[in-house]
Amino acid sequence: MFRVLYLTVAVLGIVTSVTVLGLPHARASDLGYTDITPVTDDTRYTTLHPDVVLTEMDKVKHSKGNVVFTAGGRTPGDRVIVNHYDSESFPSAVDTEVLMNYPSGTSTGITLTCIEVYVEMSADDAGGYITAGGIGLTNVEVLLTSNKTRNFVYETYIYGY
Repeated sequence: MFRVLYLTVAVLGIVTSVTVLGLPHARASDLGYTDITPVTDDTRYTTLHPDVVLTEMDKVKHSKGNVVFTAGGRTPGDRVIVNHYDSESFPSAVDTEVLMNYPSGTSTGITLTCIEVYVEMSADDAGGYITAGGIGLTNVEVLLTSNKTRNFVYETYIYGY
């Protein structure tokens, strides 16, 4: 069964529609996420959800304050489902958390192949965890954490087919 995806593209004031056969429909609004939120020991995700199982994402640290978290890997035929960017600065160093979930509503039926999260911060380290769903499934929840940071910037790419 083929699904039809209709795209509307505006280039130099010309609006056109493109039909792509065989690709399930997904929108950036399919990603739910919290603000980059300062937390205390009492308000951390793991304190509020003590039974959660955290699956640590692969982490590559680059220069100070730059980390890339990944899960899965690119697969022939997959594509970017969601790309999301957010940033926040604070007057003093705080512990922060961000929670993202895909899809934010009902499942779109897209099988996840790869998750990449690029993080830049003033802290020395950060954490990236899958708290539900994951690669090979049609849903995922990702928790990003950082301690003692004055700024936190991240960009997320979720791929699937």
